[in-house]
Amino acid sequence: MRRLRQVTGEGGGPAQRAMATLDEAERARDAGDRATARRLGDAAVAELRSLVAAGVHEAEPGLVRGLLSQSEELRELARHAEAVAVAEEAVTLARADPARTQSLAVALATLAGRLLHAGRTADGLEVARESAALGGVRPDAALAQLLTTLAAALAGAGEHEAALAQSERVVGMRRATAAGNDRGSRIRLGQALTEHANRLVAAGRWADAIEFGAEAVAIHRGLAGEPADRLASVLTDYAIMLRRVGREHEAVAAAAEAAAITGLG
Repeated sequence: MRRLRQVTGEGGGPAQRAMATLDEAERARDAGDRATARRLGDAAVAELRSLVAAGVHEAEPGLVRGLLSQSEELRELARHAEAVAVAEEAVTLARADPARTQSLAVALATLAGRLLHAGRTADGLEVARESAALGGVRPDAALAQLLTTLAAALAGAGEHEAALAQSERVVGMRRATAAGNDRGSRIRLGQALTEHANRLVAAGRWADAIEFGAEAVAIHRGLAGEPADRLASVLTDYAIMLRRVGREHEAVAAAAEAAAITGLG
């Protein structure tokens, strides 16, 4: 009964209250109140750790979430070794239940990024590959954003093929979550296509990059009220790709359209 009360007791129980505290911490962070966010986050993690140690397995997903948030705070403070250690703890917890594939995917992607920031490129690459190979992961906007960051970190470390694997996953997730003509989801898909095209360019795969660049142009052209500089930037990148593979006539047309949009034509 004591364990049941820990989960579902009056007021929602300690686990629910700790999760609510994590929500408060995120709101404080979004509002720019970093000190409050850190204080609330630390308190929630301490409570959730205590519950998990007492055998309250229902508190484990919340602890994973809290640890990953702490890891991000530590990374921003350039405390990279601590950020890695906290992310590793989150991965260990996420592995404990085979049903937590989504949580494990988030934890692995986070850990890979932390390892790369800590200069442990080989370790980060290994974890990134495990993340990419993980099956049963649902398309998710937040995970897609995390993978976008991971792809950029991998590319920055010179691991272009690994970066491509992650950016390809992002494109797949953005396609799956793009809801009809919803402007926000279409913008994010266009950005994902552009970023994947850039990853292909970095890997020397210019012909493949053109395919994704063309789709990005089509999406941005079709967005009502699209900022001129964004469409012009996508067109300029596309023109560079076309020129690289000898499609000069199309490259000139894309560059001219970009110049006309920005008033430089």
